[in-house]
Amino acid sequence: MFGKITAFISAAILSASLVSCSMTESSQKEVKHNTEVPPKMLFLGDSIAAGYGLDGYTSSDNYHCRSYSNILKEKYETELKGKCEHVMVNKAVSGATSSDLVELIQSGELDSDLKDSDAIVISIGGNDLLGIVLKAMASMGITDASSFDYENFDFLGAASSLLSMGGDVDNALTKFDSNLKIIAVELCKRTKGTVFIQTLYDPLEYFSSVKMVTDFSTDKIGKLNSIISDNSSSGYTVINVAADFKGRAGELTNMSSFDIHPNESGHVVIAEDVDAAFRAAGFSYTTTEDGGLVLTDQAELAIGIGVLGSVLVLCGIIVLTKRGKKNKNK
Repeated sequence: MFGKITAFISAAILSASLVSCSMTESSQKEVKHNTEVPPKMLFLGDSIAAGYGLDGYTSSDNYHCRSYSNILKEKYETELKGKCEHVMVNKAVSGATSSDLVELIQSGELDSDLKDSDAIVISIGGNDLLGIVLKAMASMGITDASSFDYENFDFLGAASSLLSMGGDVDNALTKFDSNLKIIAVELCKRTKGTVFIQTLYDPLEYFSSVKMVTDFSTDKIGKLNSIISDNSSSGYTVINVAADFKGRAGELTNMSSFDIHPNESGHVVIAEDVDAAFRAAGFSYTTTEDGGLVLTDQAELAIGIGVLGSVLVLCGIIVLTKRGKKNKNK
């Protein structure tokens, strides 16, 4: 009897050994790393974000000019080298209004980029507002500050023009407020990344000799920036670009050529503002690393069978020993 039990257990252990082709395998584990800058960033919005007016910019290419998105791309590729891949996507569209951005987001065209992005940076609102103001200024004959004829300027006509377009500007601000709320909600649905929205600097402060124009622009652009700040509780962080441009329109924009866009120096300032906002927020990335050798499922099964076999052998020995003693006593 003992021989039969021993033979059975031995067979079971041998079978378990045959089942286990490999006793160990390399395990993989995910490790989270903190970083100050985003591994993947997405830029959206208008011509300011696209880099309009810079050398190398074209309407179909946002990647070959010294815009703030490209400045940061170059900086972060160096900073994250050897740690993780850095990706920058710029889907900003020159001329885009807040209504255009709402339509683009809701179309689903950006869903893949939004899903994968750690940071989304948006410049929007300038075309909602400044287009109206610039058109009015052009109708007043204000197209070049360097040749502006202050003595013969029709201030009464200018005041009338500004007054007449005030309602259009206010309507544009109301629409911008509504669109910004929609943008925040739609982005919240589509990304887990951190959303940043820039305030709008005032390029029209350059026309300091026409106080009624600068007062008007200060008031209206100030209201637009208040809308941006007031809606930030909807889920985005404000980057206050306007504060760093204040009093520097001649230095940081192309307004001397009646162009509201930032020049190269302006883009450097915006890059610094965005970089500071990123570092204040903080980001992370995950790597897959070797966790060492672990037992395979087959190995665990074999060990389990082996342990069970050992227990059975021990029980068998005990039973046979007791029976042998009883027979001997008889």
